[in-house]
Amino acid sequence: MSSKRKTPARTKTTKVPSPLAAPAAATRPASAVSAPAAVERPSPAVEPLAAERARVEAPKAAPPPPRPSREERHRQIAKVAYGYAERAGFRNNPVDDWLNAEREVDARLERLAS
Repeated sequence: MSSKRKTPARTKTTKVPSPLAAPAAATRPASAVSAPAAVERPSPAVEPLAAERARVEAPKAAPPPPRPSREERHRQIAKVAYGYAERAGFRNNPVDDWLNAEREVDARLERLAS
């Protein structure tokens, strides 16, 4: 037996003519068909200006988020320290929990700033 998975038969797809595919050529007589129009190319003097404009209009990097206020930092530290104490069943030294939370919050804020 084959280990390949059987797939349903593919249905034949019909190609839809593109609206840009010269429908006027079918209605015109063969003698009226003309050569394709020439494509206009910018002069070499214009290309450096376009490159300079693209460089000027390039999106700039977003400024780093503002540092939180002292109260906001204190609130974050208190929340993390409470989580440490709660996980330990409130048997740890609260000062150690607070200092660990300070280190964690400061590291997190440093990552966001860079």
